[in-house]
Amino acid sequence: MDTGAGRRIDWKDVRFTFFLAGVFMLLKWTNFTRPEWHLNTTDALVPFLLTLGYIVARARRQPEKLDEWGITTPLTFPAVALALALFGVGVGVLTVSTGIAFAGGPRFEPSYVPRMVDYIVGAFPQQFVMCSVGLVSLAKLRPFRNTWMLALAVGLAFCLAHFLLPGKALSTMLLELATLFPAGFLAAGYFLKFRNLLPLTAMHATLFVLLSSWTGWAVAHQ
Repeated sequence: MDTGAGRRIDWKDVRFTFFLAGVFMLLKWTNFTRPEWHLNTTDALVPFLLTLGYIVARARRQPEKLDEWGITTPLTFPAVALALALFGVGVGVLTVSTGIAFAGGPRFEPSYVPRMVDYIVGAFPQQFVMCSVGLVSLAKLRPFRNTWMLALAVGLAFCLAHFLLPGKALSTMLLELATLFPAGFLAAGYFLKFRNLLPLTAMHATLFVLLSSWTGWAVAHQ
């Protein structure tokens, strides 16, 4: 699917993305340097509310933006099938990269479910920035038109953005490198084909909880 309809970058989207990234990093660093303030939930909730507010405000004047962002695009059977296949690949990569597949570590636990639901507010703004704004904007630049380089660039940016977060051990960063780059690349490819953000948000929230839980186990058992 051609994500570069119109060939003109929406600079309002781009400016909002930089603003949102600044707010997110400020909250992350505040939580890291001032843990006694107990603001650890704000780094997900605040960006989510800002993103939701921005979407509603823009859509009231330009409802066609909802399709461009991949929010109201019809969800087809092939889109659901591929999302499930990608989820299975993601779980497989996590079990191998964390060593759980070989070391008899933890498997899926019921306690993960409410955490996955809670993390939807954290996953949605990230997918909106990566795909709805980043991917759509890059697709309008000549070097990235209808090439695999577009998904590659977005996947790499998604991976590198996580290295800016504070308080991470080197071993954790290496594990994330092995999982986040292919995750970003595949998510970008999925959005290019189906232009639907909702399955990506669900997969992001689910796989994040598995990644954080299983990575913690892997680091502790090195």
